[in-house]
Amino acid sequence: MKKFLLPVLLFTTGHINAQSVLAGYQYPNYTDINPDTLLNYTITPYTHEVYGINMFGDAANDVEFVAQGSISSGGSSAYISVTSLNPNVSIAFGRIDSVYAPGSLSWDVTNVAKFFATGEQIDATNTVWNNTTLYLTDHSAHQGASKNVNDWVGGDKHVGLKYQNGGNISYGWIKVRCVAQDSCYIKEFSAAPAVVGIKERSMEHVFVYPNPVSDMFFLKDIDAPSFNIMNLKLKDVCGKEIEFSAETFNNDVRIDLDSDTAPGCYFLEYVSADRIFSQKIVRVKK
Repeated sequence: MKKFLLPVLLFTTGHINAQSVLAGYQYPNYTDINPDTLLNYTITPYTHEVYGINMFGDAANDVEFVAQGSISSGGSSAYISVTSLNPNVSIAFGRIDSVYAPGSLSWDVTNVAKFFATGEQIDATNTVWNNTTLYLTDHSAHQGASKNVNDWVGGDKHVGLKYQNGGNISYGWIKVRCVAQDSCYIKEFSAAPAVVGIKERSMEHVFVYPNPVSDMFFLKDIDAPSFNIMNLKLKDVCGKEIEFSAETFNNDVRIDLDSDTAPGCYFLEYVSADRIFSQKIVRVKK
């Protein structure tokens, strides 16, 4: 049995029934913004700060962050937002926040961006996408309505992005840390390449057993019994590569976990010219 440390190869696809694109994973298209860019606003004097990011390559910028603070005769603007500038790019939508404005006899609505924690799946089937302006914070006041949106304040959180151009779909994330309602740092971002021409794989054809696992488990694909074990990847929820041993065992692949691999959740991935899938593995104490 040959033991090896597998390099990380991260990917995305809109065609697999598996956990595929996770917030915080460093995909091949990765940029660390150094130093972190601070966007903040003050009501007086007026401030308007803008920061654009190009992630997918077919527009000058795909999204634009804005921090704005100002006072006018109608009220005040005090918010940090993210807007899609590319018609092929959508932003993950979180919720609607609304307050009643008695001066206009109407509801003042804020569309809030969804935030993803590290390791959370971005391309889940229940993710809602929006290609307009979404807010991270909003403390604007108009016509007697005062907003109090603080969804993004506290800790590292990720903006989820979806890029779709014809049949090509890719996903990405932007890490943001909002230290206060008026101050957010843009820290890093990454986008996985769109998968083109890869055969759709359903996890019903792939078996991992036993799972949960203590020390050893097997991988079997009934449609394609021959695996190249060098294409297998194992990562923890933070994207760190995990050392393991693998060998072909009849028509299956036997995988032995390293003795110092801690109990918890891991992701087994297989990528080849015509196949791609990912499966969550749970290691338990022996």
